[in-house]
Amino acid sequence: MVTWGDDESYNPQVLVLSANLISVETLDYDRSKRLKECRLTLAVFSAQYFCFDGTRYSTDEAFVNFVTSFRAHFKKIVFCDPVIRGRETKPYVLESPKTDVCPLPYFRVYSLWKNLLVTYPKIYRIIRDNLHRWDVIWLPGPHPVTFLFAYLCRRERKPFFQVVRANLMEQVRHSNRGVKRFCGMAIVAILECLSQRIAQENLTFTVGKEMYDIYRRRGTKVHQIAVSLVSERDLADVYNSGSWELHRPVRLLCVGRLDREKGIYFLIKAVEELVTERGLEIVLNIVGKGLKGGEEKRLLHEVKKRRLSKHVHFHGYIAYGSELLDLYRTSDIFVVPSLPGEGVPQTLFEAMACGLPIVATKVAGIPYLINDGKDGLLVNPGSTNELYEAVALLIDTPKLRYRLIGNGLKTVKDHTLEAERARIIAKLSGFLREKGSCV
Repeated sequence: MVTWGDDESYNPQVLVLSANLISVETLDYDRSKRLKECRLTLAVFSAQYFCFDGTRYSTDEAFVNFVTSFRAHFKKIVFCDPVIRGRETKPYVLESPKTDVCPLPYFRVYSLWKNLLVTYPKIYRIIRDNLHRWDVIWLPGPHPVTFLFAYLCRRERKPFFQVVRANLMEQVRHSNRGVKRFCGMAIVAILECLSQRIAQENLTFTVGKEMYDIYRRRGTKVHQIAVSLVSERDLADVYNSGSWELHRPVRLLCVGRLDREKGIYFLIKAVEELVTERGLEIVLNIVGKGLKGGEEKRLLHEVKKRRLSKHVHFHGYIAYGSELLDLYRTSDIFVVPSLPGEGVPQTLFEAMACGLPIVATKVAGIPYLINDGKDGLLVNPGSTNELYEAVALLIDTPKLRYRLIGNGLKTVKDHTLEAERARIIAKLSGFLREKGSCV
């Protein structure tokens, strides 16, 4: 366990001033703003599913908000993603006239033979018939459908770029067992190889330094980014927030999918030790959902078995917005207990922007965003004891909490939605000029 020092005196009332005085990293804004008169249509395969209720398209993936924030730079944004038709409306609705959907057939990634024989040929024909309508393509890497897009884009000389958001190999390793894990890792190894070959010639963005280091070895057009929904307006709100004194009971918060690789099981065990061994009054609020009968069911069983129902509360899925931000702002400590496979969770930016000290695991891109002991506390993945010690230390040490909060506000100011968007547009503008296009 790392020992985190507390050698400075921090007053919570001056944290706002220090965060306001920090300057955002200078970006090449001229490149991102030039050639406004030249507008292109951006097609996006985001690898998420949309619902269509007969009138509107919607999704439960907040990532769509990051993509649609690019509307000012394009004539139109078209999502080319699987669509489920029905009456259900998800939290994030596409309402702007500058966004549209090119529906793809719904499919499950693990339905290998059905996809190869039926679904992927249908998707291929849809892409082929619509490619002439689009000027530049945004693709996720690695994904089987990405390579259908890439093949057709190369054939038709359409510029495209990929965004690698997580370590897919580690995700498959930790979320599957037995034969399914073996087969999944074999398929992912092939997809990773193909995705890295794309990076040799095409613009590639990676979320987090771990994937950046891997892809940078294969190509020179690889750039590191983060996906953030925290706007400059959100930061302005936290500057006027109240005290950062602890509540009673102390409120821990964890936000994310209820999947095995999120490591929430270890956090629940840490809460049990904090309650039974330290006698602390503590509540863990968990926001997120999982597959029916999967990890969510296991976690609910663990809470009941350990008699923690008064201390661990499941809130289900809450969309990014005022309700979720209020939950952040009324919490005391944010915990990310993830196992290997993460990129840089966007929830880290949300927690920092709301003035929460962070405890997170040393996986993937997290250590490159959070400096241990400076703007968060880092622990080893899968270690209940280290989670327990880090949370207990923050509860016992107000000066350390205030220091982490102040430094976290400085860090997130460099990673607002506006700042990350400007980084992408600047690199994309240069790439498209090389291809004879502009944005």
